[in-house]
Amino acid sequence: MTAGLLTFERGGGWFAVAAAAVAEVAKAGAVTRLPFAPPHVDGVAAVGGRLVPLVDPAGYPALGLDRRAAGALFVVLRTPRGALALRAGRTAGTVTDAPLQAPTPETDAAGLPVTARFAHDGTDVLVIDPARIEIGPGTAFTDMPARAVLLGDPPEESVRRSAASVRLLVVECGGRRLALGMDGLLMVFAIAEVRPLPHAPTVVRGMTQARRRPVLLIDPLSGEGRDDGYAVAFRTARGPVALRVDAVRGVMRVAPDRMTTEAGAPGATVEYDGARIDVGNGARMVSEQLDRIAGLVPATGGPADGLEPPRRVFRRFLTVSVGDSTYALEVERVHRVVEYSGRQRLPGGTIRFDGITGVDGAILPVVDLRRVLVHTPEDRGVAVLVPVGGGTVAVVADAIQRIRKVPADEVDAMADATTAAVVRIDGRLIPVLRPEGLVAAHRAGNAA
Repeated sequence: MTAGLLTFERGGGWFAVAAAAVAEVAKAGAVTRLPFAPPHVDGVAAVGGRLVPLVDPAGYPALGLDRRAAGALFVVLRTPRGALALRAGRTAGTVTDAPLQAPTPETDAAGLPVTARFAHDGTDVLVIDPARIEIGPGTAFTDMPARAVLLGDPPEESVRRSAASVRLLVVECGGRRLALGMDGLLMVFAIAEVRPLPHAPTVVRGMTQARRRPVLLIDPLSGEGRDDGYAVAFRTARGPVALRVDAVRGVMRVAPDRMTTEAGAPGATVEYDGARIDVGNGARMVSEQLDRIAGLVPATGGPADGLEPPRRVFRRFLTVSVGDSTYALEVERVHRVVEYSGRQRLPGGTIRFDGITGVDGAILPVVDLRRVLVHTPEDRGVAVLVPVGGGTVAVVADAIQRIRKVPADEVDAMADATTAAVVRIDGRLIPVLRPEGLVAAHRAGNAA
């Protein structure tokens, strides 16, 4: 007997999932296709402020279902690996009293994530086990905390939940990344010049300037004695004090429940760009030093200490077209763009290995996005030269679009081998490709 299954229809077939695994049922929205995804994976979709992989049950060829009709609903599930969504045409309530039967041998042979079946109102219903769904490369599961089952949340409730988020400034210092809370943050600026202060504590680097105002610069994070990089200025009772960091990577917005504290860890961590990084309180770091440096903080008038609130942090991306789709690369990762002059195929190559090409006398390996993503090899196009592993790789696309300046809080990190992030541009979700992952996928395909 079933313990509670939510049933839904998709493409003319009927399916069911355990009601306890359902986080919410939301109205279908925009979907972004990601590279290397298998046929049953539509891509990623934004649901309730989270990016989740979207699986279409009608995408399994063995079922022979009609995939052309757009599913009106997303059934969001909790799985042992995180959250994912199933595309559905409509739901038909919860079944609790249907006897379950084993799936047919053909179902197992086709690799379907089906663990049981049952008859309901004369219709054969397949029970999907979310833990058995393979989403493949190009997508990533999203953490979702355990919570009460929510079916059919009204739109305003989803908006309310997504608005409850924390903004963190991601920086690099001393060879590691750190996410700083932005409470009390005044501004972030590049360090142009530092004037040392005699007899100051070791943590003090000296005095710098921001908008013609003196700002005390301290370095409690790296301890390397460097005077370059960026200053992250916070408000104190004495005046502005800035933390020195090596680099600023952008702003991320996360739900509080996505910041976790592991046993024995001194503080919280959060996932960023495929790894977990520590979360620090910048204002607290400054206040902990205030007793030692209070006499060095220059007095400034005005409630805002003469500094305006921080401007939005932006990141730049180069967008390229591949068939009818758009992809992006971080501008900092792009060495140059050249006209593509064709490749020399090598023996034993596959569709995931495109051979070599010549650029200004140098021989470079080729990653042709047209061959991998849309399976339409072309000899013409553009090659974006990017550094990978100490060398240079030519990433080939149909055409260059433009360099886009995107607010950092519109960039969502993806924990995935081939996709570094997803950015929101003109209302669309655009994958940001990870060059190292593309090369690794080619090598894996070639080895296969």
